[in-house]
Amino acid sequence: MDQTVVDTYCYTFCDRILPEVSRSFALIIPKCPPPLNRALCVSYLICRIADTIEDRTSLDIHQRELLYDALLHAIDKPEDRSRAEDFIKAWPAVPDGTYGQLVNGICDVLSAFNRLPNELRQPIKICVHDMVLGMRDTHAVEKRNDIAFMCADLDELDQYCHHVAGNVGIMATSFFESRFDPTVFSPTDQWREDGRLMGLGLQMTNIIKDCHVDARRGVSFIPSCYVDFSQSDYRLLRWSRAELIKHTIGHLDSAMRYIQAVPSSEIGIRTFLLGSVLPAIATLELAASGKDDHPKLDRTQMAAIFKCIEHHHNDSKVHLAWYEEHRRRTLDIADS
Repeated sequence: MDQTVVDTYCYTFCDRILPEVSRSFALIIPKCPPPLNRALCVSYLICRIADTIEDRTSLDIHQRELLYDALLHAIDKPEDRSRAEDFIKAWPAVPDGTYGQLVNGICDVLSAFNRLPNELRQPIKICVHDMVLGMRDTHAVEKRNDIAFMCADLDELDQYCHHVAGNVGIMATSFFESRFDPTVFSPTDQWREDGRLMGLGLQMTNIIKDCHVDARRGVSFIPSCYVDFSQSDYRLLRWSRAELIKHTIGHLDSAMRYIQAVPSSEIGIRTFLLGSVLPAIATLELAASGKDDHPKLDRTQMAAIFKCIEHHHNDSKVHLAWYEEHRRRTLDIADS
């Protein structure tokens, strides 16, 4: 088959499946300049495949380990299609629905991965290896009310978030550094750390948002000491919800500092980053009251956020003011 046709086909699959697994990332990844947009798309899909292995409750420990091994084996030599095919065969039963389509499409995802420049491939490979290592080290620390609690305290929750999202922040930071003109922007260790903490903040926001959904499938990443066991269903204690939200906001504050440092000329990268962080603080505002079991921004709210980002793409003060206002409201609600 002609190489151009192969390239087009694998990228077409990635572009098609991305909005099926994440509508929000499908909106913001294309804002990044090439080839970063391709690298972010492909890396996200590979990470989602790893997440699918972790989240599949029907897998036993041995099956999960075999799948992790097969995934890493395929990523280490993406030009060898047989390794991707072996990964698919290693599934006792490929999941139904969108994630099953993603698993079955790993050959196309890795084909797209293999066509990225080496300076983008290597950070993805390191990220996925570190992510899987963390997933393998995460085990239930206790079980109560048929719920497996995966973290004993806030430090362990931070550590888990580092494995599954902090590594993604490190990877994305390396992408951005490969593009920035060193005469215009000199990355610091603090800026790189803020990129890692951004990943923690985004992951912890999702954990708070999805905690009731996770509990219904028998898992909680929020430690048991934050849960009100006097209730018949899964509920966070009022003080614990406030503490979790404040802790998460601390990470998102680092994320905003990270974004503010990105050169104003990098409109696409800034849009991508703001399109992740501003919805996160708005989601925490919805979650702060504890009234909604699955707080989620609707399309109107998301449209308003993107309007703010795009209409003021060169005005960091507007974005920061928007963040600070929602930050203040979130903390007021959490403390009320």
